[in-house]
Amino acid sequence: MLDEAFLEPLSAERLARAAGCSRFALYRAFRAEYGLAPSDYRRQLVLRRARALLRSGSSPADAAAAAGFADQAHFGRWFQRVYGVTPGAFRRA
Repeated sequence: MLDEAFLEPLSAERLARAAGCSRFALYRAFRAEYGLAPSDYRRQLVLRRARALLRSGSSPADAAAAAGFADQAHFGRWFQRVYGVTPGAFRRA
């Protein structure tokens, strides 16, 4: 579900219902399988989408909006935290 609909917010309750377990069981199982929380996994998907948009020539502001970030500053902080460079520097490189 996260891979198919990562641009729309999915609640922990909805994911747990789909998996047929509690939120806490979902969190523990997801973390055991993937090594991170469902929200962190979703953030990685969104950042990968934004990175692909930057590669294709989108501006950082357009990539942030298309990937679902609330604002460009939030996107820039997460992008730099994960990839070690700003979105603008990534795009120029």
